[in-house]
Amino acid sequence: MKNFPGCLFLLSLFLSFTPLYAEPPGDGWELVFHDEFNGDQLNWDVWTCEEGDRRKAYNDPADSYVDGKGHLILRLRKAEDGKYHLGFIRTQKSFQWGYYEARTDLDTVPGYWSAFWLWGKESYNPDYDGAEVDFMEDPYRDDIIEHNIHQGKGSGHKWEGARVRFKGSRQDWHLFAGEWHQEGFDFYVDDQRTWITRTMTAGKPNWIYLTLEAKFDGWAGDIRESDSLLPAYWKVDYVRYYRRNPQAPTIILSQPEPIRLGQEEGKIVKVSLHKGTFGSLNPKSWSVENLPTGVSLGSVERLDDKNVRLTLKGNSAKGSSKAEIVDLTVIAEKGEVADSQALLIATRGVVLSVAR
Repeated sequence: MKNFPGCLFLLSLFLSFTPLYAEPPGDGWELVFHDEFNGDQLNWDVWTCEEGDRRKAYNDPADSYVDGKGHLILRLRKAEDGKYHLGFIRTQKSFQWGYYEARTDLDTVPGYWSAFWLWGKESYNPDYDGAEVDFMEDPYRDDIIEHNIHQGKGSGHKWEGARVRFKGSRQDWHLFAGEWHQEGFDFYVDDQRTWITRTMTAGKPNWIYLTLEAKFDGWAGDIRESDSLLPAYWKVDYVRYYRRNPQAPTIILSQPEPIRLGQEEGKIVKVSLHKGTFGSLNPKSWSVENLPTGVSLGSVERLDDKNVRLTLKGNSAKGSSKAEIVDLTVIAEKGEVADSQALLIATRGVVLSVAR
């Protein structure tokens, strides 16, 4: 990523904190790629680290890992060699037009920055058919993040960007997203559109990047002044890429029974399919994200060719609040819809209430 002096404009809209729904705006999307960062280790068949020196730091694959709780961790540390080692990964596969999103927290230690962005081999080609697309760059430690687009290089460099205020704590989760289409780019923070450009267009495929970077000067400050605060960690809940396809099968969720904290055993979430039919289901391909601790997916049952019933198992602690809204996300991998290799995903805001 490059950062250049220039005039950004600040969007003064304060974004209200609401449940963060996963689906892109509008209909006709299919999920092409996602990583929920479950399991015990990062999937290096999907990701790669561009290992080596970068600016005043070292991209180290040892500093990109999962925590076993469904999160990617990118770590920044001062290593025994005296260099700052940090997490820096990108997908091995490249993607083009579509909707990209990542749910993350935000940094609190000064002197470095995190970013969710796109870049490829043709991003700086002189014909401006490629672009670096920065959905979120966070060099600050206040309530501002940046969107940026770069094209070309040297005297032919072209750039636009915007600073956006968000409302909420840096300890909160935030959803950063953008739609890249033939006419330009639309950017979103916490489900609200924050910036658009139609003067910048691109068509060359890009990799998806999740990265930390550090310097001794510039927009993020001097990382050496934060030695006593290291190691620092950036956490990512998931990353997803959708492509437009009006014929793609989609699912919606309904909640026939209330889910009460401490009484989830046997509770049901119903999944209904639009376009296509369910085939012979593979229960191992289904998952439910953002369940309370101690609760997991128990069984997957095909009711008919359009409906599936998911039954939860286990119980959580009762909790301390009367009610909480969470984003319950159901994911089905390829092959669950007959004659289709589409991934399925749907999110619903679910009220979890304290068992009485």
